[in-house]
Amino acid sequence: MPRRLSLSMALLAGLAGIGQVAAQELPPTPAGSLASQRQWLLQQVRIGEATGRQRLIEDALARLRLLAPDDRATMVAILEVQLSQQKIDDATGTLQRLRQIGAGSRELIAGERLWAAYRGDMQAELQQARMLATGGRNAEALAIYRRLFDDDPPGMQLGLEYWRLRGAEPAGRALAIRRLTALDEAYPGNTVLLQTLAQFLFASGRDGEALAILGRMGSNPEASTYAADAEWDYLSSRQADATNVRRLQSFIARYPGWVHLDDARRLYDEQRRRVGNPAWLAGLRGGQLLDAGRNAEAETAFRQALRGFPQEADFQGGLGLALMRQGRREQALEQFQTAQRLQADTSNSDKWRDLIASTRYWLLIDQADAALEAGELDRAQSLYAQARRQQPREINAQLGLVDVAVARGDDAAAGRELQAARRIAPNDPNLVRRLAQFYGRTDPAQLESYVAGLSPAQRGLYAEELRRLRLAKLREQRERALAAGDVATAIELGRELRREQPDDPWLAYSQANALRTRGAAEEADAVIAEMAGKAGNTPEARYAQALYLSGSDRIAPALAALDELPSAQWSDDMRALAARLHRQQATARAWELRAAGREDEAIALLRKLPQDADIQLTLADWARLRGDHAQALQLYGQVLYAQPGNVDAQLGSVQALIDSGDLQAARARMAAAPPVVEPGDVGQQRQLAAIWSGLHDDARALEILRGVLAAKTAPDPQVWRDAARLLRADDPEQALDMYARAMEENGLLAPQQAQPRDDRALTRASRETAGDDWLRRSLRGDVETLYQQQNPTLTVMQDSGRRSDGTPGISKLSRDTRIAHLDAPFAGGLGWARIEQVHLDARRFETDANGFHDQDFGSCELYLLRGDGSRLQAPGCDTRLRQRMDSGAGLAVGWRTLDDRWNFDIGHTPAGYAVGNWLGGVTVNGDLGRFGWGATLSRRPMTNSLLSQAGAVDPRSGIVWGGVTANGVTFSLGYDQGGRNGVWSNWSWHRLTGRNVMDNDRARAMAGWYHKLVQRPDLRVDVGLTGMYWRYAHDLGGYSLGQGGYYSPQRYASLSVPVSLAWRNDDWSVRVDASLGVSRAHTASISRFPEPSLIERVIEQLQPLYGPLTLDPAGLYTADSSSTGTGHRLYMAVERRLGDHFVLGAAGTLQRSQDYSPNTFQLYLRYTLKPWQGNLPLPVSPLVPYGEFR
Repeated sequence: MPRRLSLSMALLAGLAGIGQVAAQELPPTPAGSLASQRQWLLQQVRIGEATGRQRLIEDALARLRLLAPDDRATMVAILEVQLSQQKIDDATGTLQRLRQIGAGSRELIAGERLWAAYRGDMQAELQQARMLATGGRNAEALAIYRRLFDDDPPGMQLGLEYWRLRGAEPAGRALAIRRLTALDEAYPGNTVLLQTLAQFLFASGRDGEALAILGRMGSNPEASTYAADAEWDYLSSRQADATNVRRLQSFIARYPGWVHLDDARRLYDEQRRRVGNPAWLAGLRGGQLLDAGRNAEAETAFRQALRGFPQEADFQGGLGLALMRQGRREQALEQFQTAQRLQADTSNSDKWRDLIASTRYWLLIDQADAALEAGELDRAQSLYAQARRQQPREINAQLGLVDVAVARGDDAAAGRELQAARRIAPNDPNLVRRLAQFYGRTDPAQLESYVAGLSPAQRGLYAEELRRLRLAKLREQRERALAAGDVATAIELGRELRREQPDDPWLAYSQANALRTRGAAEEADAVIAEMAGKAGNTPEARYAQALYLSGSDRIAPALAALDELPSAQWSDDMRALAARLHRQQATARAWELRAAGREDEAIALLRKLPQDADIQLTLADWARLRGDHAQALQLYGQVLYAQPGNVDAQLGSVQALIDSGDLQAARARMAAAPPVVEPGDVGQQRQLAAIWSGLHDDARALEILRGVLAAKTAPDPQVWRDAARLLRADDPEQALDMYARAMEENGLLAPQQAQPRDDRALTRASRETAGDDWLRRSLRGDVETLYQQQNPTLTVMQDSGRRSDGTPGISKLSRDTRIAHLDAPFAGGLGWARIEQVHLDARRFETDANGFHDQDFGSCELYLLRGDGSRLQAPGCDTRLRQRMDSGAGLAVGWRTLDDRWNFDIGHTPAGYAVGNWLGGVTVNGDLGRFGWGATLSRRPMTNSLLSQAGAVDPRSGIVWGGVTANGVTFSLGYDQGGRNGVWSNWSWHRLTGRNVMDNDRARAMAGWYHKLVQRPDLRVDVGLTGMYWRYAHDLGGYSLGQGGYYSPQRYASLSVPVSLAWRNDDWSVRVDASLGVSRAHTASISRFPEPSLIERVIEQLQPLYGPLTLDPAGLYTADSSSTGTGHRLYMAVERRLGDHFVLGAAGTLQRSQDYSPNTFQLYLRYTLKPWQGNLPLPVSPLVPYGEFR
């Protein structure tokens, strides 16, 4: 058996066999690099394939094998040729060699796919695809090709087959053009490929590139006839313009031997003439304007063209298109019909026929739409049906029938028409949208199912619709929760909604208000702030923000929110709100001025506003409250004149009569024309109850309030408070229960603390707190007052006083007072009782060298004249004398009304005083307009010294004297409307009397101004100015017989600046007072023994020893004197809570002035019978010894 030849030897033998012929087919290989020579030979192979020149192919392949026997790309090209020519043995050898040298390469992959297509698993399917394509069943053929090659067919022949089918589909044409262009670069000159590529370029509107392809084909003698015919078909179908004229000229020059050249020359001459005609150029310009969407200008251009070329079908049709695009369908229809008649070319005539049918269809749709809009449903339905018959596969008429059914309210018919439309064009975007809208309105669940079945792209279009429906469902659930009072659920649903719609103004407004009702004010504010930030500066967002802020009385921020938007962009609602807020702001400012004591300014501000009933009622109420009843009645009358049925004015006028004291007129008005109060108007019901209470009919007033409480459906702490006020005098315990209910509904107590009443929690809730509104302040204040009035309190106290100045034995006094004081409710008011024990010590007298005291006390310092005129100083008093007294008990009791209008007390000085006295006083308080006044009739001790307070015994004679009391009247008048400033004044006249003491008269006038620097629940700081002026008839400040031992200048004036600070927390309260002053005093001369009868008794006792005696006038009288001095005073007090029942307190005073330097100290323990966790007093006010009452 002969030896097998190698592949290279076989190729050489093949080349030798063709010898001379090959040399004639293939020119010599051009010189150059190995790569360039290989590329040239590959191109020759492809040219041979494209032109069918087998000898050229074989010669080029032989040279390639010699030049690059193992080049993989070369081997793939050889393999394709061998397979296409059914040289299976050669192809098998080539593929085996490729497998050996190209494992894993893309060339091997291409080779394997070529083998599979021609000889392997793909062969049967490829044959089937070719048969389907030959039979015109392109879609089925393409499906097989795509399954086999997936847009990547191997080789030129398979590539051409595949992309010819793929480009026949509009969706695949662009990709086919790119891939065929790449094949043309790899296999240049293939006539079929170029022909296919040119067709696709023309179909894609890329005429210039298609003509360039035809030009390349024209240079090939074998393809020039086809190229000329194809280019002529294109050029002869084009309108005459400059570009087509140039192309015709080039065509004639390139194909001089073409069989129809005379036709080309005639067309060239005709089009050249036309492009020189202005009318023709106008028609061309009309087409350009039409393409640019400038339809009105296109219409003008086409009309100009038709004046020169009325028989030009394209110009007639172009005018029709310009008219149609302007909505003038009837005129357009006429133009299309004219163009159809004029069109000689049948293919173009079809275009006009289609436009005519489409225009007639849309004319019917327009007429049907107009009928539907006009409510002519029968006519609309008929026109839509007629349009549907004209074009049954067009969907808009079917959708019109849906609209008619919806307008009739016939959802069943609308559903049927939609399903019919769905059968026609299930994926039509308009139909999909209508179906989504229909299901969204009639069956949201069906909508979700329908949208789920759409393609991903279509589902994306309706994601927002599904979201809208889901949000609508959430909104409905939220509204139901709010209607049912389930605010917590509504808030949670609102939070979920706001995650999707954070910029929705009214959702944010509703959510914020719901949060405020639950006490979440900070979160509510944050909701509105977030909405305002995300919604932007829009009228709706700013209006909602301002409306929310105004709802919580934040007027200035609400106006600022509105001002974020220029006023020119404001809505009517925004303007109305701004006007209301400005009015509200002015009114609030007026209330602030009034609260600061500047009522005149407040009234002036209100009078600048438009005067309606509300303003007049406010002014009337203020006049009534300040005691100007005549002005109040006048203003109420003005309101009633304009609005006779105004219940507020009716109630206010009756209240003004009551306040003026004219109860008879008030009763008459209530009997003649009682105000008809709406049962649901709680404010008016309260005022009516107050009127009956003012008419001393508390039972009727309470009945009204109980009715309000029984009927109320929402928390109303004010009604509970008003009812409690009516009960606090007769049934304080029930009143406290009602206050507890009021505090519960105001959020100050938990329900379990109010029912039953927890006194510890109740009193803790009564603590004054910064930021309280007026209602909370009144609730806390009422509870504190009533509870303390009903809480028996025992206080034990040690009060000590020391003078560091003065004369021992006379005025250098130490005082210690032990007090046990009980406060308790009594006889509809508050009663008190106390026991005092007083220890007084003026220390030992100063004595002379003989041990006798001869200073000015009693008759110890006594200068006499004997009968012979000689002077005699009576012997001094015994050295054993000491002014010291441990008293027994002193008793006092008192009582006052709950409103502090009347105040009574009576008591007696402690047992053991040398001179005992009954003491007491009666005080009545009231109002005089905006001023408060008080008048006191009293008998009070003078506690300047032991002599003035307790009396003394003359050591020489045993005469008792002293024990001075001030008996008279005091009148006070003050002004404090709760503002920063206040004034006070006090005028008094008293007769000062004592045992064996000369009577004296005292008149005093005192006045002061104070300014509240800080006024908080936990801190108060005041500064002021105080002036005093005193007058005494006699100076009885001495200690001799007949003198009173109390400071009594004939004139005294002082001016001081007091400063006070008070602070407290839950368990401590501290007070610090300081003052600095200057004073001036004048005393007149007076006898040291102003009561002659007393000293005469002493002289009578001495005469048995010394003979006749008389007073020595020398030194008998004091001298006139005047003095000026300064003084300062510091007072400190502190209290500490020790639990629910005990409070420990201490206080001290340091005072320094010329000749007067007393110091005091108090220590006390206070016990309340019932627990007290309320306010500690601010300022601290310890008990005052009974002797210090004024």
